[in-house]
Amino acid sequence: MSSLDRPSAPPAIPARRRPWLIALPTLLVVLAGLGWSAAWFYASGRASTEIDAWMAREAAEGRNWSCASRELGGFPFRFELICAQPSVTFAGPGGWEAKMTRAHAVAQVWNPNHIIAEFEGPAVLKEAATGREVTARWSLLQVSGVGSGGRAERVSISTNDYSLAEGGTTVFAARHTELHVRHHPGEAAGTLDIAFGFKGASGMLLSGAAITPAATSPAAATPAPAVPASAIDGEVEATVTGVPPFRSMPAAQRLALWQQAGGRVDLQIAKLTGGGGALTASGDLGLDAQRRPDGRLNLSLVKAQPLFTALVAAGLMPDFVANLAPALLVAGLPTTVDGQKASSFPFMFRDGRVALGVLPIGKIGPLF
Repeated sequence: MSSLDRPSAPPAIPARRRPWLIALPTLLVVLAGLGWSAAWFYASGRASTEIDAWMAREAAEGRNWSCASRELGGFPFRFELICAQPSVTFAGPGGWEAKMTRAHAVAQVWNPNHIIAEFEGPAVLKEAATGREVTARWSLLQVSGVGSGGRAERVSISTNDYSLAEGGTTVFAARHTELHVRHHPGEAAGTLDIAFGFKGASGMLLSGAAITPAATSPAAATPAPAVPASAIDGEVEATVTGVPPFRSMPAAQRLALWQQAGGRVDLQIAKLTGGGGALTASGDLGLDAQRRPDGRLNLSLVKAQPLFTALVAAGLMPDFVANLAPALLVAGLPTTVDGQKASSFPFMFRDGRVALGVLPIGKIGPLF
């Protein structure tokens, strides 16, 4: 049989199209987008409510915050708060008020408890009762905070080109500063770990012209003055117990509450370096029932004369103190620090008396 005589194969049945296979993913994406948008706007509303609640709690603690205008944004993956002309007024004597130019805070949607904020300067702190005014300037001021339940667990502050001026004169400047504070893990709420450091610091007693008077106009957001070559670096690490609540109160009242709570400062390290020399300190200090220092403080000096000379040149020490370096070296005990020869000064504070080792050197009264 020829191929022409064979019966032909039945025609192929075309595959049935399933348009829903194409439409379903698109629909799911659209629904997910709508759901995300609804969740973001709901969370944004909750964030605004939380901000108002936080401001109310702060007002109850004696700190009244305000913004000339407040804007929430950041859709779709983060929350942003922009506060124009933020200000805070502190309750109590003096009527202190602080003002800045702008604050911009950001938190990611998946980690809303971690907030990073940048502040634009200058900042002006003014005492209404006397008209006293202190101005701070910087090229960068960033704050990072982690918390839960309306309470901060960890806060970090970092600045570049920072300067502090009063009456048109710069009293302190540094190329970089950092402050880190956290609740000590596993301890009571009033136990804090504190770390502070600065690079290239100088002060108001500078003998040269490296620090110039700061502009008095709050609107002049000029960078901090340059610091001298002899500027000082420093660092402090400590754990403080018995810290009272952060309510607005006079310093004497805060110290009294700290003493009544049995507060102590465990100073792991405090260090100043400059001119090739170094001053280090460690110890454990508190206040006794009569508000006098109680505890120990161990000081060590490496190359005291070059260090004191650098401190004087940086404006952080009067000239006459630097002249005491030879006498201090005679009074100190020989030791080594980081492999270098040093003089050690183990101070003891007990019952209003101060001793250098076993040698009594004087008495000290209440601090407040």
